[in-house]
Amino acid sequence: MLLSCLIRFLIYFCHWLVLAHLPVILVDYGLSDSQVGLLIALFAISAMALMAPLGFFADYFSPRRLLIVGALTYSLYFFGLERAQTLWPLLLLALLGGFGSACLVVVSEALYLKQYGDKDQGRRVAAFQVATYLGFGAGPFCGGLLLDYWSGDFFFRLAALVSLAIGLLCLGLADSSPIRFSFQRYRADMGQLRPLILMACVLLIGTHFGVEQTSSALLMRHIGLGQQEIGQIFGLLGLWMALCVPFVGWFKDRRDSFFVFLLVGIAISGFFQLITGLAEGYWSYAVIRLCHTLGDTIALLELGVLLALLFPVARLGGNSGLLYGLRTLATFGAAIGAGLINQSFGYAATFLISGTLMLLFAALMTLYILTSRERCREVGWRP
Repeated sequence: MLLSCLIRFLIYFCHWLVLAHLPVILVDYGLSDSQVGLLIALFAISAMALMAPLGFFADYFSPRRLLIVGALTYSLYFFGLERAQTLWPLLLLALLGGFGSACLVVVSEALYLKQYGDKDQGRRVAAFQVATYLGFGAGPFCGGLLLDYWSGDFFFRLAALVSLAIGLLCLGLADSSPIRFSFQRYRADMGQLRPLILMACVLLIGTHFGVEQTSSALLMRHIGLGQQEIGQIFGLLGLWMALCVPFVGWFKDRRDSFFVFLLVGIAISGFFQLITGLAEGYWSYAVIRLCHTLGDTIALLELGVLLALLFPVARLGGNSGLLYGLRTLATFGAAIGAGLINQSFGYAATFLISGTLMLLFAALMTLYILTSRERCREVGWRP
């Protein structure tokens, strides 16, 4: 478990070390806001197209070997970013990076849940997410420091070396046994009410990730924050989420209802997403995003727990890959939309629209469940 969590930390450290600052770097290269949105979207669509197949491969082949391949591919992506500064080479690199990202994110979670998701899901998923959030915070924080004192070449080279280290560490992971492949069983897993509701929630969560990946760093720079301050904000958010998630996991293990945490988390996240554009400086932005990420922490903890609870262990790879693919499809669409809205109406409008959609979704999904006794019983709610 410790090695799995360390690898997960490094995956997210490496990923967010670059992604949190990449929009600003790309704008400094001379790209427009819409081109930045296109690149982030292409990275997402490349990952999306491969997430479901990689999830199936994690069930049918060796997850450990897939992780090693993903780590090597991701390192090539970062080495490429060290040299490419124009649109067309960056578009090709986005495709390569999407594959590496999909492989590492999907397969690492599938392998962890296969091995450790059979009991105490709240606590064990929380432990895995602590590593995720610490990586999410430490990566941008270190990136901000590096960009203040070192060149962009060193910045991308460090990410590439961390990716190679991930590949080496994966050699120490225990592997899982392959299964006989059957599309019918996966279709049966997904065709029930609870997985269908989960799919809808995952799509919604993906849209706000697309907005954040395209617009967060640019909004922070717009209100006067420097690269180091942007890194500090991300570091603070990651540390905050890592501190919160064990308590959320402990509380979750004492509740039997499905989707309560998910919808409450989406509502909290949506409200503070909506008002993010009102931030006027370092501390107002930080406080709003701390409240926003509390909602994210609640929702993502529930998402991980539901993955372990709703699907058979042997088919967790394929099912989680399908859900990650859906989420990334939503991220792709939202990233393109955010780039266009940013260019036409400004960064605040993008967050306003995203937050409003999240609040409406949480309200409508709650009404959908509560208006049917059968649906209430299915998700463990009292009608």
